[in-house]
Amino acid sequence: MAAEQTALIPVEEALEIVLAHAKTLPYEEVPLEDAVGRVLGEDVAADADMPPFDRSAMDGYAVRAADVAGAPVLLPVLGQIRAGQFPDEPLPAGTAVQIMTGAPVPAGADAVQQVEKTRRSANGRSVEVLEAVSAGQNVARRGSEVRAGESVIEAGETVDPAALAVLAAVGRARVAVGRRPRLAVVVTGDELVEVGERPAAGRIRNSNGPAVLAQARLAGADVRSLGVVPDVEDRIAAAVAEGLKGDVLVLSGGVSEGVFDLVEGVLAGFGVEALFTKVAIKPGAPLVFGRRGETLVFGLPGNPVSAQVTFDLFVRAALLRMQGARTVSRPTVDVELAGPLTNRSGRRAHLPARLEFESGRFLARPLRSAGSADLVAHARANALVVLEAERTAAAAGERVPALLLGNFLDR
Repeated sequence: MAAEQTALIPVEEALEIVLAHAKTLPYEEVPLEDAVGRVLGEDVAADADMPPFDRSAMDGYAVRAADVAGAPVLLPVLGQIRAGQFPDEPLPAGTAVQIMTGAPVPAGADAVQQVEKTRRSANGRSVEVLEAVSAGQNVARRGSEVRAGESVIEAGETVDPAALAVLAAVGRARVAVGRRPRLAVVVTGDELVEVGERPAAGRIRNSNGPAVLAQARLAGADVRSLGVVPDVEDRIAAAVAEGLKGDVLVLSGGVSEGVFDLVEGVLAGFGVEALFTKVAIKPGAPLVFGRRGETLVFGLPGNPVSAQVTFDLFVRAALLRMQGARTVSRPTVDVELAGPLTNRSGRRAHLPARLEFESGRFLARPLRSAGSADLVAHARANALVVLEAERTAAAAGERVPALLLGNFLDR
């Protein structure tokens, strides 16, 4: 697997290479209820004006504004209009009709006075309007939200519950969405045991497998685990052969330069074209990306935090692009440091922090971390402070960029 470039390449360049090879998969049509979390594959337009009629925004009385300009005014009540009813007759001058929120405003009426500003007579035949209203007050005009034929959601957006409600409102019982990439995960390492086992001396539990599978699911992939394989060439090869049947193969471990780092050699044996093997990033410099045919292959570092960070920056972006998403990278915000940080790696560093919004600014509190194997520190973070290679230190109070993690809103 001879890479075209064996030197460390910048993060931006590596991401550009990944996205250039992450081709959009064919779209598929799914029922509306199955579309949440999927990437929309088509522009969707309103099939009618929204709202489709002048609609009351309040419980109250539909009136002509001119009739109540001298309020308080007593008006006869001609009836009641409920949501779902459409008035047959226009409202005559000098009268009122009781109306409910969401109900159509009758022709002739140009305003609604809310019920709290009226007083109904004991016999219910008339109402005293206590305050004047202006024309259009408490009325949502037909088409004021969107006109028929106007776009309501565009291709490339992820369907969330609010978008789902819009799709329902415009009658889309089925929608086109990006196909889920089929992704397989292989974890390598003689030292690994399954999660339910108690590790013997010198061994650890497999945390990368569950974490990477979870990250892939959250990125929309259809995932499967090919398990843990030891650092044995034929065992790795058997797993790779199976993983190459999908759209994306992700391996964890075995991509550095040690005697038992066998992944690159195995991939070369399958004709995987290496596009890069090292990225100027901390954590995660040994990072392999290549392809065989239409299948993308990622070799992530074995250190748990390195695997999670590089997945988030590169694999997640590829998976979203393959589903047609317009936005594939997590947002970056400008923050103020609550404590000092250092970066002596000579690479772009991504350092764990707790981000909070205080006194009108984002404040980042650096978390103590023992390095790229410190799962606990990474799990406590909701952001990664980014220090460029040339920025070896940043003091408390300085401004730096920070990458928001997926748990930002939850922590």
